[in-house]
Amino acid sequence: MKSTARLLTALVVPLLVGCANDTVTAIFISDQQEVEMGENFVEQIEADTVNYPLYEDNPDHDPALVDYIDELGQKLASSQDDRTTIDYHFTIIDKDSVINAFAVPGGFIYIYTGLIKEAHDEAEISGVLAHELGHITKRHGAKRMVKAMGIEFVLDLVVGKENALRTALDLGSGILFLKYSRDDEYQADSCAVEYSVNAQMNPLGMKTFLEYLASLSEGPSWDVLSTHPPSEERADSVQALIDRKYKTQAANWDIPDKKISP
Repeated sequence: MKSTARLLTALVVPLLVGCANDTVTAIFISDQQEVEMGENFVEQIEADTVNYPLYEDNPDHDPALVDYIDELGQKLASSQDDRTTIDYHFTIIDKDSVINAFAVPGGFIYIYTGLIKEAHDEAEISGVLAHELGHITKRHGAKRMVKAMGIEFVLDLVVGKENALRTALDLGSGILFLKYSRDDEYQADSCAVEYSVNAQMNPLGMKTFLEYLASLSEGPSWDVLSTHPPSEERADSVQALIDRKYKTQAANWDIPDKKISP
């Protein structure tokens, strides 16, 4: 039986942290500066072929999958009007042992082959991509860096200073990979639901994938969304949001049986 605390979390959090209710709108760097910072990160990330081998660089990769993930991501990106002044890029990392995805400030989203293989259907993959998209549209990464390291450090990232980039990308303690706040996670989940509905995708995929990830805590030793751990409470919150805002549409939703594999 679910505890009273879990029920209250599921009912209250979506009301407090909706996708459109971003009360902290001030940002200390411009869109262009954030894009430049993101491009510097991307250059460093994609040069690290040990930790971030690109799927499209694998001689045996399927070009259709690369195109599919990009098309799915672009469909979600075009469904939102929270942040339309930047371009969005969706890239696959070739690591089956990692069930993860992450967003880089400035419009760059990475998803691992391990996540694509473990997702049960298209709706779950689109839910994850939409969640990461929410982190970018709400500037969670840039705000997190400014808060943790200060504006001077972030401006060093914009101009591509090597020491700052190394600190930000270090896998052990890098600022780029620090966990998002609880509110940021719930807001990104809310965005995932909204963007999925706008794109005529099934938002229940976000819920079912969160439930699946939560079940893995007692299973194999996966690197499971280490930058933002899943929880049953988040799955309950997604369901509560769908019930509250999209009850009429939800009656017609069925999880599509479309398995996508690298």
